[in-house]
Amino acid sequence: MTFFRSAILPIAAALVVLSVGCRRNNNEGEPFDVFILKEGKFFVPEASPLRNALQIQAVEELLIEAGFSAPASVEADPADVVKFHVPMPGRIEKIHVRLGDSVTKGQALVTIDSSELAQLNAEYQKAKSAERKAKRDFDRVTELYQHDIASKKELEESETEYSFQQSELKQAEIRFIQLGVQPGDITGGILVLRSPIDGKVSEMEASGGSYWNDSSAPLMVIANLSNVYFTASVQEKDIPRLYPGQAVSVAVTSFSDEVFKTKVMTTGELLDPETRTVKVRLPIENSGHRLLPSMYATANFMIKPHAGIMVPVSAVIQDAKGSKVFVESSDWVFEDRAVQTGIESGNQIEIIKGLSAGERIVAREGVLLHVH
Repeated sequence: MTFFRSAILPIAAALVVLSVGCRRNNNEGEPFDVFILKEGKFFVPEASPLRNALQIQAVEELLIEAGFSAPASVEADPADVVKFHVPMPGRIEKIHVRLGDSVTKGQALVTIDSSELAQLNAEYQKAKSAERKAKRDFDRVTELYQHDIASKKELEESETEYSFQQSELKQAEIRFIQLGVQPGDITGGILVLRSPIDGKVSEMEASGGSYWNDSSAPLMVIANLSNVYFTASVQEKDIPRLYPGQAVSVAVTSFSDEVFKTKVMTTGELLDPETRTVKVRLPIENSGHRLLPSMYATANFMIKPHAGIMVPVSAVIQDAKGSKVFVESSDWVFEDRAVQTGIESGNQIEIIKGLSAGERIVAREGVLLHVH
């Protein structure tokens, strides 16, 4: 095969575009035509070296079972990744875990001491005491009213005060909830942050005794990697071949001898305008936590077997207008024809539109006929 390629290189170098002619001289100095372009068809004369260079084959309809591939990477489930932010500036009194530690839901992660939280807590406790007193007063006046000792006006005033204090307590509780804190978790200004999920400490930014005042930066990150996703970037032309539950085999760069079996879960609703790809999520169980976020992989999508036409990749020529092949209309007469390609498997590519079984095409070195 190497000899064949080297033999035709001088031919390729000798060819020129039609605008300057396709006539050359042979070894005896006599002129000959490499090919003749007339009315959109390419005629290769008997003396042309292209007759030895071009490989022609008939198009056949086959049962296509191969799928298509797409680059992918491992991603954590966003629902199983928690970023801990300190709700208010404060001093970190104690860190209860270390980087890489496994944690369970409800486990203490960090204790902070915040003067602002202490102030909020004081206001909450005051509102709570006022609400309790207002309730006792309302209950007492209600009982007196039932025995005709208190007036209706006193009952209404007591009820109004009780409703007001209930509202004040609710507002104090809401201020805590907006910070992601439950009032019962605070003693004075001391707050213990606990993990809402099982997982591992994947990032740690804090240190004991330091003062944390950046509410936008996470103190630590807890990630549960028991279940992760392969996120594949599927080309626009392959989108019609996607369907929920489609079987996919994934090869991960870090585990070259292993194949991970999964299925299509969701397909993105938006096409990336720059890469012309869509994101496809493929769930995978990861109990051993071997698959780590950002690992590279290749996803191989299985498609339903169907009849179709496959040709050598070398038969398809790309130009500014798209994909095309050279079809033999009669002996050594060719015309270029636009085609629509499908899946690619090894050195073969599917032709979805533009060719019919039985037609003959230039399978290799068709580029030698290509006129820019």
